[in-house]
Amino acid sequence: MLLSVYAHTKHDPLTKALLPQVHWHLLDRHSRDTARLAFRHGQHFHAGKLAEVAGLAHDYGKNSVIFQKRLVDSTIIADHKSAGARAVYAQYPFPAGLLLAYVIFGHHSGLPNHISTSAKAIGLEDVLKEPLTWVEGVNPSLPPLSKEDIPPMAPTLNPGLSRSLMIRMLHSALVDADYLDTEQFLQPDKAAKRNSYLPLPELYGPYEMKIEELLSRTPDSEVNQLRREVLEGCLEKASGPKGFYTLTAPTGSGKTYAALGFAFRHAKHHGMSRIVTCLPFISLIEQTVSVYRNALGDLEGNIVLEHHSNITFTKEQESEFDPRLMAAENWDAGLIVTTNVQLFESLFAAKPSKTRKLHRLANSIIILDEAQTLPEKLLKPVLAVLRCLCVDYGATVVFSTATQPALKTEWLDGLQAEEIIPNPAHMYTRICRVQTASLGEQSDEELTSRIIEQPKALCIVNTRKQARLLYGRVANKVGKANVFHLSGLMCAEHRSSSLKEISAKLESGECYVISTPLIEAGVDLDFPVVFRQMAGIEAIAQAAGRCNREGKLRDIRGNLQKGQVFLFDSADHPVRHAWYKERAQFSRLILRSYSDPLAPDAIHAYFNRLYGFGKNLDEQGILKKLNGGADEYSFQFREIADTFKWIDEEAVPVIIPWDQAARNYLLQAQAALYPAFYMRKLQRYTVPLYSGEMAQLRLTGRLGAIGDTIFYLKDKEGRIGGEITDRYHVKTGLLVQPKEED
Repeated sequence: MLLSVYAHTKHDPLTKALLPQVHWHLLDRHSRDTARLAFRHGQHFHAGKLAEVAGLAHDYGKNSVIFQKRLVDSTIIADHKSAGARAVYAQYPFPAGLLLAYVIFGHHSGLPNHISTSAKAIGLEDVLKEPLTWVEGVNPSLPPLSKEDIPPMAPTLNPGLSRSLMIRMLHSALVDADYLDTEQFLQPDKAAKRNSYLPLPELYGPYEMKIEELLSRTPDSEVNQLRREVLEGCLEKASGPKGFYTLTAPTGSGKTYAALGFAFRHAKHHGMSRIVTCLPFISLIEQTVSVYRNALGDLEGNIVLEHHSNITFTKEQESEFDPRLMAAENWDAGLIVTTNVQLFESLFAAKPSKTRKLHRLANSIIILDEAQTLPEKLLKPVLAVLRCLCVDYGATVVFSTATQPALKTEWLDGLQAEEIIPNPAHMYTRICRVQTASLGEQSDEELTSRIIEQPKALCIVNTRKQARLLYGRVANKVGKANVFHLSGLMCAEHRSSSLKEISAKLESGECYVISTPLIEAGVDLDFPVVFRQMAGIEAIAQAAGRCNREGKLRDIRGNLQKGQVFLFDSADHPVRHAWYKERAQFSRLILRSYSDPLAPDAIHAYFNRLYGFGKNLDEQGILKKLNGGADEYSFQFREIADTFKWIDEEAVPVIIPWDQAARNYLLQAQAALYPAFYMRKLQRYTVPLYSGEMAQLRLTGRLGAIGDTIFYLKDKEGRIGGEITDRYHVKTGLLVQPKEED
């Protein structure tokens, strides 16, 4: 038996020299402190004792002589996770021993598959078949577990999902505890800077003051009266029980503000830990955070944590002491705004970097804004995991949207969704600000003529190429001064500049905007007329939200009138993408059956069609795979993580040197030891490109790279800072190919 056993060595922060053993991290202390933290995390979902045992046993394998040698010689290979997994599996009966074995074996490299898939991807089953031998004669002193220490899970049609989520939650509790205790020992200065975000209770007071201010005002229009009623409805419903809620209210009715009101009051009423708002697009996050900050007045300090792919950091960055990074690692904040991708891919993940934050979802409120965007190919596993968070982990889920998906009770395993707004159909009738008509098939020439007949008009088409070409046609007819283009080929800073010009033009005179669906994601513009290429009803409703938004449109006699939304099919740009084509076809069917395709009953019928007709709402068989191994707790965690993809292909952000600030940041990144640090500063200068587009830009010799983390548009000389207008147009943004065919 070794006299002294260590978990971690320590180096001099200045010389990097290895310090004497008296400064090293004793294994016994690390195990006990990790267990204490894990217990605290696990208590939030009634699994504190299980998490504590995981903490005590996770580094049991470090008792070996070979691992102790590895502490001073990193070239030595020493597996310390298998011994701990075998120890708990031998000591505790099924299923506790197997649950803990998954968690301990995966606390560094990630949750394993149960069954081996290759020689390199060994499964937990094979690891546990090896005979248990006490490491260096050390028998781990582990406390007994009773049946009461395993939290009961609600009866469910998806036991595999339920049981695998418990393993993920325990994994999260252990990983976060392990990382935090190791950080406390190795980087005490960093550890001292944690918990810098204000906890939820400290946000209640400022928000209530803002609510009192809003409710003291007299509404000056029907729209503002409606917004007040939506807010009041949310505040009144907030004292209801935890569970699954829907918030159905028309576009422009203040749902973002009202949903936050529900969440604050609900959290206070039930003593809940945090609010997590999830959005479908990164472009919506900035606006939502702005609304939240406005709701909290002049409150100082770190208030809202933003977490999405554009600001995901690596451990090596020099920004490791940045409170945003530290809180993003484990969502240690009271108010979080993130993306659907971050939330759901983490809930089905295997990697510690993704699962680490999951335990924070227990006793939290999860707001899914624009809930209609949930992909139907994953709808059933998504609803199953949300239901599980509600019934087993004390969470409350809110689906907030103007076009509420038609969810069937069986998809939520019997859980009833409760509507926050008493009568959404009546509310829609009161605030109906537009009328919709179909123009049938239109050529670009015909469409251009219709657009310029109006003094002010917005036209939304489905593709970036079509938006660019149509913009050119309209600009050639009326001049570029009053015509604007918006698409994802423009960086956010460029779009913001254009939006300011558009707002000014809308106030002063003629204004025509040609846009991709990007404008439907939280852009608060107000046009009397909107043209929308045929798409899904949910997209048409978003487009209609940019028409007569404030409900103040009047005719020449001064009487209130409705805005006009014209739907069309493109003769010159037929829809080829199956996703768009299917939705457009269902919308046409709805238009034939309903006079108003945006009415709640029409929307319900649309989603019934979208989710029906034999549609597979679990394309990858996620639930089948999990449920198939439920009885034996046999889960292929890595296979599930690889299969569950929210987006088929993730776009790569390419930096546009749009202004001097962007050029300066790029130059600093080029000279920096850790260039990824600058990605947050540069996020508003990014254009997302897919692999094919990246390849096209690379072929032209204009794609620059800094390390393997930052890509940017080079100037004509292949540098940062020169002329880029031949490839990045001041109106239409990035031209991927030198000469794109019309």
